[in-house]
Amino acid sequence: MTRVIVATRNISAKPEFAGSTWVPLQYWLGLQKLGVDVYWVDRLYEIDPLRHAHSLGYLMERFSHTARIFGFSEHYCVVYNGGERHFGMSKEQLAHVIGETDLLINISGFLPPASPLLSISRRAYIDVDPGYTQIWVQQADVAVERHNYFFTVGQNVGRTDFTIPTGGIVWEPILPFVVLDQWPACVEERCRRFSTIADWRAQMAMFDGEYYGTKREQFVRLLRLPLEAKQKIELALCIGWGDHEDLGLLFAHDWIVRDPYHYAGDPQSYREFIQYSRAEFSVAKSGYIKSNSGWFSDRTACYLASGKPALVQSTGFEWRLPTGKGLLTFSTVEEAVAGINSINKDYLAHCHAARQIAEEHFDSDVVLGFILQTVGL
Repeated sequence: MTRVIVATRNISAKPEFAGSTWVPLQYWLGLQKLGVDVYWVDRLYEIDPLRHAHSLGYLMERFSHTARIFGFSEHYCVVYNGGERHFGMSKEQLAHVIGETDLLINISGFLPPASPLLSISRRAYIDVDPGYTQIWVQQADVAVERHNYFFTVGQNVGRTDFTIPTGGIVWEPILPFVVLDQWPACVEERCRRFSTIADWRAQMAMFDGEYYGTKREQFVRLLRLPLEAKQKIELALCIGWGDHEDLGLLFAHDWIVRDPYHYAGDPQSYREFIQYSRAEFSVAKSGYIKSNSGWFSDRTACYLASGKPALVQSTGFEWRLPTGKGLLTFSTVEEAVAGINSINKDYLAHCHAARQIAEEHFDSDVVLGFILQTVGL
């Protein structure tokens, strides 16, 4: 039986960031569905109770709870503080698993030179932040070169219209995927609010004197959208108290802002938040747009699988996916208003098209099968 380790960094430190948890969770569930013997290894930095919101004990309790719910209690190891402690599997058990592993799938995580995971012969790096990743590779030691296969959710990375040099790395584009039976269609005309789950200021970079920014700039450009479209839009939004003026602007323009930790903080509530929405409306990080990365969101794939139409900001992926029914893109306020009106005018048709797009393009069987085939398994 093929054995795979899915590696992450500090996912167990963020129990309220369910979107971050769902990405490796889909890898674990999807690979298991294909008959792969799969393990999840998370590298966790040192937790200081004087600086961090949660204790190590609480974090491990939350992670083990998720493992029990989704069935990987015997198939994970949290490596704490460089190997000081191990949770889930023991150090010895992990070493045995590593010795018989065929493929490492590293989801945008730094691996230090001494990591035993580097002894695995096939090592695939999954870039989930196209544009930013290629900048970081040139500006810092992010250890991407310690891998021998490179995949990215940026459909344009390496193409002539991608604005960031790739530094000689050949990236293979993949779509973020969904384990479809975990995300059944949930079509309900009574759902009223468009929604998304977002971080106001996460990630920024400077390259060649140019700023590659966050979602904040894009939301500010579109402030008047709920009023112009006469459509309630609900944001489960991670926004700091220092951004209270921005929060006031959102309220003044009729946006509905929710606490993401309360409304979508664990994998189950995250899924319910999406499935009780009417559709997704979301901007993209400015860096994804400026680099013309062709980035596509794993969260949007979950909306589509749930039979929820998605209206998302263009990053240049339209050549790769069908748009216009179920999945719509925009660049301006006027295009966003037109997209909302189109979805509301023929809602059920958009819902059915959304699920069809997910089944045809975002099925975990297809994407993971491609990854395994590419690495020779």
